[in-house]
Amino acid sequence: MPLLRAGGREFECDAILLDKDGTLLDFKVMWLAWSRYVIDEIMNGIHYHIKRKVMEMAMGIDLAAWYVDPRGPLAGGTMSGIRKALVKVLLECGMAEANAHDLVTEVYQRSEAAMDWGSLTRPLPGLQGQLKKLRFSNFKLAVVTADITERAKTSLNSLGMINYFDVVIGADLVENSKPAPDMALLSCRLLDVKPERAVVIGDTPRDILMAKDAGAGGIGVLSGVCMREQLYAAGADAVIESVTDLS
Repeated sequence: MPLLRAGGREFECDAILLDKDGTLLDFKVMWLAWSRYVIDEIMNGIHYHIKRKVMEMAMGIDLAAWYVDPRGPLAGGTMSGIRKALVKVLLECGMAEANAHDLVTEVYQRSEAAMDWGSLTRPLPGLQGQLKKLRFSNFKLAVVTADITERAKTSLNSLGMINYFDVVIGADLVENSKPAPDMALLSCRLLDVKPERAVVIGDTPRDILMAKDAGAGGIGVLSGVCMREQLYAAGADAVIESVTDLS
């Protein structure tokens, strides 16, 4: 059976379930560009005086510094968490709750068509070579992402890498997104692999918590925006710099 090594640990597993942004792809290039668009559109759609910096702080980012707060909403990886933070800012500025929700929802929807997702997709260094090695070693590979499935497929297609993966699972295919175990469990069912014979690899505590709740192994990577201590605190079995450090 395939043997995976990471950070001095060994994992006997048949499947590797990989997060997308921050694990396979450059998180900041895609999501800070999206964040800039969302903030611009919200500010264009209101008549209240809101400082741009307040919107950035609500999302847990600093666009001028090209920085993502590892404990902020954007790093958390859920659209619902970011939406909640933005609506809160609008409510604090005096906007009616229904109008705040409608505006953020409308901007979210416009962003789907406005962003050139393919051009914003950047693979992390050495990714394609590592995927080839993992496939050659007979691991089944899946993508498990809090993003929507079609956008994940678009990104992987733009890189010519989608064929390395047996399945691509986005948050829209399950009832509960990360840190719930739904995506990991669905991937294992589709791959015909027991969860205990799978390893989840991701850059956020939500990935590790998903793995633990599913009964799978959990390996954290530092190629995203979260810190080593965050990943170990979530229960990571090992933490490595990036997927290229797997052997």
